Amino acid sequence: MITLNPLTANTYKVVIHRDDLTEEDFNKLIRKRDFFPAEFVHHLIDLLPPDQTFDLYDHYSMTLYVKD
Repeated sequence: MITLNPLTANTYKVVIHRDDLTEEDFNKLIRKRDFFPAEFVHHLIDLLPPDQTFDLYDHYSMTLYVKD
């Protein structure tokens, strides 16, 4: 399972909860994150509250930014 933990009003830390996934599902998710970042980002955008708009995703720090 993936959650977005707010860091600021415009920034979220992407957290992958390994406990909620089987080993196989976790590995698939990590492969998707690493090899298909555009698909992974679309999944993250779906997690945003309806009043926020996606701006940028930093793959290395797993930080999602929304527009002001």
